[in-house]
Amino acid sequence: MQRGRAFLFTYAGSPARFRGSGNEMSASFVWTRSVGGEPMKIHCIPGYVSALYLVEYPEQGRVLLLDSGFPSDLERVRFYVEEVMGAGAPTKRRMSESVRLVVATHSHVDHAGASKGYEDCGIPVAYPSGMENCYSGLKGRVAQMFESSLSQFVAGRLGRSVRERSFLFSGGLLGPFWQMPTGALRLDDATPLPLGFHDWVAIRCPGHTAHMVCLYHPYSRIFYASDMFVSIRRRFFPPLPLDFEWAYNRTLHRLRRLPTRCALLAHGGIIDVEDRCVSWNALIDEVVHNCEPTARESPRFERLRRLIAASSSVLLGEELSPDTLPRGPLPLPREGQEPPHLHVIDF
Repeated sequence: MQRGRAFLFTYAGSPARFRGSGNEMSASFVWTRSVGGEPMKIHCIPGYVSALYLVEYPEQGRVLLLDSGFPSDLERVRFYVEEVMGAGAPTKRRMSESVRLVVATHSHVDHAGASKGYEDCGIPVAYPSGMENCYSGLKGRVAQMFESSLSQFVAGRLGRSVRERSFLFSGGLLGPFWQMPTGALRLDDATPLPLGFHDWVAIRCPGHTAHMVCLYHPYSRIFYASDMFVSIRRRFFPPLPLDFEWAYNRTLHRLRRLPTRCALLAHGGIIDVEDRCVSWNALIDEVVHNCEPTARESPRFERLRRLIAASSSVLLGEELSPDTLPRGPLPLPREGQEPPHLHVIDF
């Protein structure tokens, strides 16, 4: 067992275990190759609320982090990069040197909560256009407190033994309680990631929020779903909240055309699509089915869902018009290109 500084984390090996006290670190992996045959290893580790994905390019010693996570997750990533990935290295591995880019796919605390912390460490953060305007004014502060309470509820359901603070990178007593990134690296539909990670492409996916993006690796056909859908008891559901349900349905329909072998879920872990669902369209069909009121668990759940959706939409203050929905081509793999071997280690 290895022991780190910040929260006295310990590393317990594979697979990633998402329930528990939060002090024990574990990981699942995807091994494949990127463009040009370069090895690419994706590490999935449990965060405070959501799964964290570190994309490692071992030959170059660089790492891409898909979503910054909850504010306290920065120390989890630091421990994992420096103590676990760096185990056995001749010199001390530093997170600030290994992690070259962080992506914040949308504004919620379990995805963008640590963004300011990474910027303070000198690590650039890329984020979707429009996200910088979230949580402005008094309603924005109320929205953040509402989201923080919801995240703490989820953390409690996951068995976290210590209540970790949402406001580690607060702008002060009056907020914002977690700050949006401030850099110039903006993402829109079909934007390749900057700083040498152009093999990953952003896809704008409105519905959960107006501005959310997901990430796609065309060469290996891996899709980082962010909060596009979640896995609960081996079934697939839409996320909570859905700020724009009509846009979410349009986004799901658009994503059907995206060849996907492996989906990385922020709430559900690594999904081998063929093994779990037979096909990508079958997975989306299940999400669509579970969007229907008749498929939801109970009237109490339906009332809670509507309350969360209404509160989020009103407080966040985002607007979305059908005219602004993405209509460009998806970043598909090259025609005739055989995908590389993909090996999921989740046992």
